[in-house]
Amino acid sequence: MSRNTIAIAALAVLAIGALATSADAHLKLKSVSPASDVSSKVSPEEIKLNFSEGVIAKFSGLELKDEAGKTITTGVPVNDPGDRRQLVVPLPAPLVAGRYTVTWHAVSEDTHRVKGEYSFGVDR
Repeated sequence: MSRNTIAIAALAVLAIGALATSADAHLKLKSVSPASDVSSKVSPEEIKLNFSEGVIAKFSGLELKDEAGKTITTGVPVNDPGDRRQLVVPLPAPLVAGRYTVTWHAVSEDTHRVKGEYSFGVDR
C-alpha cells in the first residue's frame, strides 16, 4: 500500500468516527418541571422532562430521592400525548418539605441513550 492510500484510509476512519460521535449527541434535556434548583411552595403532582427530540417512555424514567437519600415512589413514565419529546412521571403522593434529587435516563426514538441529574425543593 502506498502512503497516500494509507493516509486516505486513515482520514476516512477519522471522518466516520467524527460523524458517529456527533450523531450520538442528538438527544438533549431542554427543560424540567419542577424547575432545577428552585423551591416551590406546593408539592408537584408530576415531574416533566422536556427533550430536544422524541423519547421512548418504556425505556426512559427517573429515580426520585429525598435529602436523606431515600427513594420516593413514582408512577410509570409516559409520553405527553401531544408531544413525544416530553416525558411525564406522576407522583402518587404529595412530597413533604425538603430537597429532592432526580436521576433520569432517556432513550430517544433513534435509540440514543442519555442520563443526568438535577434537584429541586419543596417549601411548606
